[in-house]
Amino acid sequence: MKLAPGLRVGYIMGTGDLVPDAIEALGVMPHTLTPAELTSGDLSAWNVLVIGIRAYSSRTDLAAAQPRLDAWVRNGGTLIVQYQSANFPAPLPLSLGRSPERVVDEAAPVKLLTPENGPTNPLLSTTNALTTADFDGWVEERGHSFLDSWDKGYTALTETADPGQDPQRGGLLVAHPGKGTYIYVSYALYRQLPELVPGAYRILANLLSAGK
Repeated sequence: MKLAPGLRVGYIMGTGDLVPDAIEALGVMPHTLTPAELTSGDLSAWNVLVIGIRAYSSRTDLAAAQPRLDAWVRNGGTLIVQYQSANFPAPLPLSLGRSPERVVDEAAPVKLLTPENGPTNPLLSTTNALTTADFDGWVEERGHSFLDSWDKGYTALTETADPGQDPQRGGLLVAHPGKGTYIYVSYALYRQLPELVPGAYRILANLLSAGK
């Protein structure tokens, strides 16, 4: 597994998870942002910010700080948003819909979407070449809150579904507003990482490295 060098990672905690421990295990010590740092601190101290699960629903300061986060992304930052429980602001429009979709079969096939006659999206190939095998051995579920709709500026990178469910392509999307990178990931990495699922760490490494 490879990780881009020089990452300075800040973490915006939501309702609580162990993802910061997994980031530390990859060799980068994340800094948990205080409310004051989020609302008025110098965000340029970090080149990657990760938003924890359900953070937009549990923290009023996060939505209020969104214009600052959007500007930071446009100036070159990488913002990674994990699954949220309700609609939330983003640099480009997106929506969870009235009843956000989930995929509960932890073994549901995951298809990596690549353009016809085009290169694989860098998020799937750098710094690690991801394959469907990275979704093997998952526990409990695939994920929560798959997006229902999104701006054409986003690229959907995966497709999965429970039996009988419509194909879900809103689980991993990336956009590049300005000079930066914005990622939404609804896959339950926060469940897989404490269980030491290898593919989850490779996916996390690629998300953190996306701006590099």
